[in-house]
Amino acid sequence: MSIGWLLEPYVVDCVTFARHVEPAALASRLGASPRPDVSWGSAQDAADMLADPEILAVARVGRLGDWSFAVEYGDAAGPTEWGLRAASGGGGEAVNFLLTPWHPPSMFAYYSDGVHMCSFGIGEEGWRWGTAPDLLVPDLNRAGVLPVGPQRDPRGARLSMSVITAHFGLRLPRRDIVDGGLPLYVRSRLR
Repeated sequence: MSIGWLLEPYVVDCVTFARHVEPAALASRLGASPRPDVSWGSAQDAADMLADPEILAVARVGRLGDWSFAVEYGDAAGPTEWGLRAASGGGGEAVNFLLTPWHPPSMFAYYSDGVHMCSFGIGEEGWRWGTAPDLLVPDLNRAGVLPVGPQRDPRGARLSMSVITAHFGLRLPRRDIVDGGLPLYVRSRLR
């Protein structure tokens, strides 16, 4: 099951997966905290909460297999490097997608034990960085995402998302994220 649907405009702003981290701990590592008056909500509830001028971002969290996830909404969505280092710290792993389909490229990042291993723009896989920038190159080559050029598979960004999904064993069912309820956490504005 690919998570390529995340590239559709206005579904979510950011998704972070963390292996062997509880959902509440992931939210905390990304700088969010529970809101006492709202503990569970839908994607629409999260969007409605952003009308509060004190709320910078809203995260909805859950778990599928070994991976917890935080789906974020808001202007400041997308954890900073310190957040991804924290999410993967203590021997863990974190995969992050900062989703900007209206202003490509959306970004992929992978951290392991607090170290930035690999990043690239989805659709711009030829430019990679991190301590192991070529980590996914064999998979991207096999799928036809690389090499970049006229022979590149025309399915582009969704194919790249499928490669990442398969490599890390990620799942995120669209219906559960878009229509379902999940625990809510907020990142407030600093005064």
